[in-house]
Amino acid sequence: MQILAIIDFAVEAGAGPSADELASELQESWKLLAAGVLRQVYATAQRSRVIFLLEARNVEDGREELMKLPLVARGMFRLELIELRPFTNWSLLFAQ
Repeated sequence: MQILAIIDFAVEAGAGPSADELASELQESWKLLAAGVLRQVYATAQRSRVIFLLEARNVEDGREELMKLPLVARGMFRLELIELRPFTNWSLLFAQ
């Protein structure tokens, strides 16, 4: 199942992460990519937000995988995970 993960810096976490902390986060996210969990990554116009496309059995498993990221685990980022399903409404075009 594909899961859309919207990841935002948690303002309540205080100051932003250091360069070393970000480097560690990137290394761990690379491991998720190599494992086939993280499929796509997008930057957004909002610098504090990134979008991940994950492959996992369900949202809970996707969240568990993201908790392997040190800054996510420390609560420095907020997560919104959305289960993606096939769009099936095209059939309405051909309904009798």
